[in-house]
Amino acid sequence: MASAVEVFRSWLRCNGRGELRVIQVESAPRRPWIPFLTLLAALILLVLPMQELPGGFVPDWVSLVLIYWALAFPVRMGVPIAWVTGLIVDIITLGIPGAHAFTKSLIVYITGSLALRIRAFPIWQQSVVVFLLLSLELASLVIISGLTGEAVTGLHRWTAVVVGALLWPLIYHVLRRSRHSSNLRGS
Repeated sequence: MASAVEVFRSWLRCNGRGELRVIQVESAPRRPWIPFLTLLAALILLVLPMQELPGGFVPDWVSLVLIYWALAFPVRMGVPIAWVTGLIVDIITLGIPGAHAFTKSLIVYITGSLALRIRAFPIWQQSVVVFLLLSLELASLVIISGLTGEAVTGLHRWTAVVVGALLWPLIYHVLRRSRHSSNLRGS
């Protein structure tokens, strides 16, 4: 009976000459800056004038991008990156300092904790999870605004949550394609 090593060696032989060939496979170059570039694009979308559209039909692009990258890389794209991104959003929107940092960290923590389960869901169920995460973020922002004495806005902000959940399949596929084209591997 042949040992496993002998079977492996015979399997590797080429043309019966006993030569071993090493095949070098070249892969596309890795672009680890893609997640940060997409976060920058989401921050740019935040400051564009389309935020003044009636009815609040503009989703929270930053949260959607953070949720995607927290699903793709739960270890690398964690709470610290969400915290810094939230602070940048607080500065851009002149909001309560730390409010967006807290809420974005919260949704990224929950997303990262449940990433393996969420990734196993079909896209429509992921949209439901995204709806719940965006609702949690908005409810937290409303509570923080109420506690600090800021004016609590009306129901029009909740339409952005629905629009974000409806746009999730598109955002998911666009960011997934950019992740695959940049040769990034999920964790």
